Amino acid sequence: MIQRLTCPITGEAASVIFSRPYRRPEFQPMIARGNLAELVADKDYEVRHCAASGLCFQTWVMEDGELERWYSPPSADEFFMDEIGRQKLHWFAHMTEEILVFRQLCREKMPVVLDVGCNWGKWASMALAHGCDVYAVEVNRAAAAFCAGRGIKIVRLDQPSGLGFDFINVDQVMEHLSEPLAMARRLSTCLKPGGFLKISTPDNLRLPRLLAQAQHTGDNRVLNPQTLDSLAPLEHVNLFTRASLEVLAGQAGLRNFRLPLIKWLGAGQLWNVPRQLNRNLIVPFKRWRRQGTYQWFQKPG
Repeated sequence: MIQRLTCPITGEAASVIFSRPYRRPEFQPMIARGNLAELVADKDYEVRHCAASGLCFQTWVMEDGELERWYSPPSADEFFMDEIGRQKLHWFAHMTEEILVFRQLCREKMPVVLDVGCNWGKWASMALAHGCDVYAVEVNRAAAAFCAGRGIKIVRLDQPSGLGFDFINVDQVMEHLSEPLAMARRLSTCLKPGGFLKISTPDNLRLPRLLAQAQHTGDNRVLNPQTLDSLAPLEHVNLFTRASLEVLAGQAGLRNFRLPLIKWLGAGQLWNVPRQLNRNLIVPFKRWRRQGTYQWFQKPG
């Protein structure tokens, strides 16, 4: 395992705001599911906060090999087909909206895009259907093989491919990484000048305050999966804010990008569905105002 004592974005000092030993009974179901008893026997679930970046992060995280085993359970194609069948229609609509906005912003006839952490290929498949040349990165070997069979080109980020991407999708990935800055810098080098990097992570401004309060009072009721989801032990090891994402992108040489309101409104889907009607009217304003931890960045050029 890796011990992180300083901020993984800025390298500056970070104070402990919460700590409980993994031997506590609340953690045992998670440890049993992942067969992690030896890994965490002498470790604490410890959360630190960096005032300079605004990032909260777990001190103890898994190494790359440990992560690959964690995220690569044996799975057959039938497992992923069942997963596709469980998706709600509006989830596909959300992918379509995002890709339609990008297609309006990109002048290329067939944009080259990269989906980092593609899983079974929800976003990547949608980009493929909208005329993109689609590449993807996925540590789950079974999921990568499934996507490759559906026309998605699986690559490794450490392979010199010579590709320049017009858009890189990093959705619910950065919160899992022990070194998010190294990833952001690597992705920045893969972007064409003027290309876009989208980062989306869990957003929970309330959790750090809850943890700090529980540390002060000794209250352990905070140790439940629902409360800790955005800083799930060993899984969601970074909790970003909008400010910390901006610091991360800036360190990688990227600039903030304000999404155009009219283009996002025009990309709305399923207007006849009540839930989507609200989303199609409210979300474009949230994107335009750059709220929360869904952010687009652009490579200067």
